[in-house]
Amino acid sequence: MLRRLAFGLIALYSLFFSPPAAEAPVRLPILMYHDVKWEHTGKDVITPEELRSDLLWLREEGYTAVTMQEVVSFVLEGSPLPEKPIVLSFDDGLSSALSTVLPLLREAETPMVLSVIGLSADEVSTFPEGKAYAHAGWDQLRELADSGLTELQNHSYDLHRTDRGAMGVLRRPGEGKEAYEERLSGDALLLQERVFQETGCLPSTFTYPYGAYDALSESVLRELGFRATLTCDFGMNLLDRDPDCLVGLKRICRAHGADLPKLLAEAENTLKWR
Repeated sequence: MLRRLAFGLIALYSLFFSPPAAEAPVRLPILMYHDVKWEHTGKDVITPEELRSDLLWLREEGYTAVTMQEVVSFVLEGSPLPEKPIVLSFDDGLSSALSTVLPLLREAETPMVLSVIGLSADEVSTFPEGKAYAHAGWDQLRELADSGLTELQNHSYDLHRTDRGAMGVLRRPGEGKEAYEERLSGDALLLQERVFQETGCLPSTFTYPYGAYDALSESVLRELGFRATLTCDFGMNLLDRDPDCLVGLKRICRAHGADLPKLLAEAENTLKWR
């Protein structure tokens, strides 16, 4: 009798006080774009019609574009994400982001994440007007930020280069750990300061130039307060409430002539090896 009563109480307790089921991780594809124009198409350049087609297909398939801050808020604060989130990332802060990409985003009511190279923005801003430049200056970047459809992120101030014996943010030959940490910190913080001075925005995410990174660069950037990092590694991301899931996020390079549904399917297949 007592045993039956004990088991009954246990069953009743389990019914009303069982711990909540663990949340399923959220899939997050991140598309990587660079330039959008009609000429010189290739790996890093697609046509405006291709971008328009991507935006239309994503909407038809139920995807909703989100910003990196929304992704960070989901992980760190529990803020909700749409059912099928996706990030549209554009690297290098090119002038086509304003002249070509933004009008298409307005049509689709879709935001983008634009990773800016600080030195390029500074240099363009000091050149004479009336010329066409590959990169956007600060006036253009302010217009983009004020559009409500562009989130600015950090792509380094002056580390988007392969000279001096290193690619991007990686250590130079013979460079000591302390000197490297100081150099990377100084560069990243300089762009944080410039973006904030010029636009009032403060990037939460560091986008690795050329996708080059290692454990030390990740450690330095986390110490600086960056919540997320974007690589060029191909694949699908899984988000949960662990801040580590924001480190080294994978992306999907959208090259000219590529089949977007096929790319997303291939990215999904990378989860089999996790």
